[in-house]
Amino acid sequence: MVKVKMLILVLCLFALSSASVFAEESNRIEKEKKVVQSYGISSEFAKDLTDQDLERFLAQEPRIKLNRDEYFKFVHTVNKNPQMKTQMRDSEDNISTTVTKVSKEEALEEIANEIQNEISTLSVGDAKTTTTSWLRLETNMTYYNNNGQVSVRFQWLKNANYKREDILAIGLSNNVAPLNNTASFVHKTDTYNPLNMDWREYSENNATLRYHPGGVTAQFNLFSPAMNYKDERGYLSFTVKPREGGKWNLNSFYDTLGYYRHQEKVFSVSPSVSIPIGGSLSLSQQDKFSEVDSFAQIQYK
Repeated sequence: MVKVKMLILVLCLFALSSASVFAEESNRIEKEKKVVQSYGISSEFAKDLTDQDLERFLAQEPRIKLNRDEYFKFVHTVNKNPQMKTQMRDSEDNISTTVTKVSKEEALEEIANEIQNEISTLSVGDAKTTTTSWLRLETNMTYYNNNGQVSVRFQWLKNANYKREDILAIGLSNNVAPLNNTASFVHKTDTYNPLNMDWREYSENNATLRYHPGGVTAQFNLFSPAMNYKDERGYLSFTVKPREGGKWNLNSFYDTLGYYRHQEKVFSVSPSVSIPIGGSLSLSQQDKFSEVDSFAQIQYK
């Protein structure tokens, strides 16, 4: 009888715990839906938000917003020397990359065709090796009455070819200033667990954050796990304010540029990226890189 009572107690506790977890998950889902509706961001972006960032987004009611969701195709070509007898690292001088902006439908269709037909984008010959990757870049600018929130999210729809230190950044026009100590950076991927035969999310926030007069940069290392992984992604978000006057000016234009820099070769230079109304964003410690950006502009009304 005692054993039966103990079993009943354990089952009751398990049921209560499961109910609590379900309630928390349901509450989280409802909050994500509200953020998607209020900010115009994708459901994938909302799902990636930390609990703290999710609450921060819900703390204020947006007055005006704009969201850009764009897709890019990277075709990397390495020209090989057919006379090389040893398996040495390819000379980085022979690397060339072509970046093309494509539609969402094009990107997803090409990736789906690869999976369905089991076609590899790796073609090996005596002269060159070519690989293809796809990147999604989502840029959001949302203004409240007295300040605002800008965010950029990246996602490798097919894993990046080079696993080095990349840069995710947001540039601002010269009438907008980043608010120091407000930046949030998250880096995630899904890894395959062969023991349970399922995919599990892995997350970290390791990045070098730098505040510039024209925005914020996050330098981070791409994942290179020993196991299978997919959907490497991350986001950068921070608060902005009017650079002068303490308030947004009615009918004025404000710009936000989301940047992604995918590095390929060390050059040790410090390029600067200019944006339309005079702001700039210095990107230091750069390699040779392929770059994509997404432009968003709103008129405050």
